[in-house]
Amino acid sequence: MQEPLKAEPPIESSAETDIVERLMARLRDEGFTTDQAEEEWRDFGEIIYRRAEKISFASGETVFIFTRVEELNERILRQTSDSVVHTYTAKDTTQKALSVLQSITVYHCLVAGGDQPHSELLGPYVTRRLGATFIPVILVPDINQVVYPDLEEKVGSIQPRIEYLKYLLGERREPVNMHRSTLQAMWVSVGVLAVLLIAIVVSLIH
Repeated sequence: MQEPLKAEPPIESSAETDIVERLMARLRDEGFTTDQAEEEWRDFGEIIYRRAEKISFASGETVFIFTRVEELNERILRQTSDSVVHTYTAKDTTQKALSVLQSITVYHCLVAGGDQPHSELLGPYVTRRLGATFIPVILVPDINQVVYPDLEEKVGSIQPRIEYLKYLLGERREPVNMHRSTLQAMWVSVGVLAVLLIAIVVSLIH
């Protein structure tokens, strides 16, 4: 049975700002930008930060979506997961073919109100599909709580992305290269494609 990770307050905390404000400020320091005004977050409860990534010969993007939610349950988690995954995964044939050369990481920060701790299991909603990685996380600003996905059964490129989020939140001191495993996977995929192309060419010649 999966057990939820214990949510700990960030190492670097402040009584003057909540965890959402601190994360947004840290994103701006790290080169993330948004086309939206801060008033939209306050008035409508959603804002998106983006940063383009260059991973060797591949292109990528890291996205943080902040969404204020009144309640959290399995239905809401599934709906938000399916919606975001559908938005950021490759759609047409060309995009799907090139998805091995792309790396899009989407952190969906579900901002919950109230002063009650949350313990939802987020592991089942972590998704890696067609060049995009979707990672949900729950932020409870009133009590400075963070709920991360359970990673007991998640391997490969997911763990470094969780560690990178912890680094942004001040729970980890050392910088994290979350694209290292992604780059390794890309080279493996390119190698497989090259072997297949060579096999096709050889079969046509003979």
